[in-house]
Amino acid sequence: MTIMPQGHAHRPAVEWLSDLQRAKQEGLTGTKPKITIQDLIEKVNDPNAPEQALIPTSPRSVEACFRLGVDPLELQFHPIAYYKYTGDTDEIARIRYDKHEQVRRERIKSLIELRKRLVDDGWTGEPGRATMPGAGTVAKKPNPDAPRPGTATMVEKERARLEVLKKRQEREINQMLQHETQRKELLDKQQKKVDALEARTAELARQKAEHDREWLAKQRELELARVAEQRELEREAKRMAEERFKREREVQRAKEEEEKRLKREAYARELERRNKTAEARAETDRILAEQAERVRQRKLQMEAADAERAKRLQQEAHERHLANIEKRKKADQRITSALASSHEILRKRRDDFERKERDAEARRLELEKEEKRSMEMKRQAELDKERERQNKYLTAVEIEEARKKAIRDKAEAKERELAELAAARKREQDIRRVEREFELKRRLDRVDEIQKVNLYQRQSLLEKIMDDYQRTRSMMKERHSLMQARKEANMQASMQRQQVAAAMEQLKYAKSLERLAGANGTVSVDSLIRRPATAR
Repeated sequence: MTIMPQGHAHRPAVEWLSDLQRAKQEGLTGTKPKITIQDLIEKVNDPNAPEQALIPTSPRSVEACFRLGVDPLELQFHPIAYYKYTGDTDEIARIRYDKHEQVRRERIKSLIELRKRLVDDGWTGEPGRATMPGAGTVAKKPNPDAPRPGTATMVEKERARLEVLKKRQEREINQMLQHETQRKELLDKQQKKVDALEARTAELARQKAEHDREWLAKQRELELARVAEQRELEREAKRMAEERFKREREVQRAKEEEEKRLKREAYARELERRNKTAEARAETDRILAEQAERVRQRKLQMEAADAERAKRLQQEAHERHLANIEKRKKADQRITSALASSHEILRKRRDDFERKERDAEARRLELEKEEKRSMEMKRQAELDKERERQNKYLTAVEIEEARKKAIRDKAEAKERELAELAAARKREQDIRRVEREFELKRRLDRVDEIQKVNLYQRQSLLEKIMDDYQRTRSMMKERHSLMQARKEANMQASMQRQQVAAAMEQLKYAKSLERLAGANGTVSVDSLIRRPATAR
């Protein structure tokens, strides 16, 4: 005996019937304790319960299974994981579990209600009682040891009963044939409906698959068009960015060339200024050298003149010596004054030159600072322009990246939407598939229940026919025994009549009655009948 899981093929009806009949017989004979449907509720709710523990032995529970065509092995509980097939989600498994669990509970409820009705109707399942649905009378078997009625009356009754039994057997056989024909037609109709449903399901699946392929092809074309458009936009943006980069690069190159040219011109001006400054310094040194040379020459001339005067004075009289000394002192004073004046002039000129040099150096430093400031401002402006250009470039890149990100986000959102739509469609398809599978299973279950009920009814009808046949054979045997008894009685009566006639003939021709008398001295007909012929 093999337990068949829900969702798979059912057990053969013959195996189901034989197992339940054996369990019913074991319950009736006391081989096993009577187990009802209520007793099995805890066991069927255990998915690990053994197979033998799921079969009831109570006659009423078995009768309920017979009349409803329910296999008690299919009432066993299974967890949600049992209904989760490959590729199914938890929700689909839950839906399949709920539907099968509802059917299982309805079957258990129907069995319990039918068993309660059997208890209320007083059905016991004892041998000799009717087992067909709706039958409630007791059909007692004939007892061979019961007292026999009159021969003629018994024969007439048996003949009438035989006629009624024959008609009933013919009617039951016709009903059974008609029921088999109707069952065959019903099965053919159910099979045609199942085939039509399967063909329609296959056609719908094919149309859906074709529609899905067309939809996917259209979506693919649209996606390819969007990708091509996006690539074209990216190429155009890249080309524009390259052109903008080339233009900015040319502008930058022109600016760099202009900066280089300005730097070269500034360097040339600086060199020229330095050369002019060096020339001015050289000219100033030359003038100072010339002035110092003139002073020195004049001093030499004055010294020569002084030497000449000194010589001339030495030649003059000594009387003029004091005057000469005084004059020389005055001359010295004049010379000293002239030298001081010359030195003062030279110092003033040198101070003026140094002041001019300092002013020139200050102007040069100021010009350098101004140039540096200008260069720094230009450099800062260039840096600002570069930063602005970089910022513009980064802004353009960010805008481009934002646009790309927006496109990607839009594509991802579209893909998510398509994925959600596909998931929702797959969920609806899975739910419809589970409903179709469940509906098909319910139809197959109904067909299997009808087959099992019909098998049980045929078996019950066959048992009833066999009981009637056994009763008919018993009646035939009884009638035969009655006829045999009547025949033997007739033969015995005939023999007795012959013996009585012979005894009367013997009395008629007897010479002495004392020879025929018995021990008590009287003549008995029975004794005459029982006397052997030789004694006569």
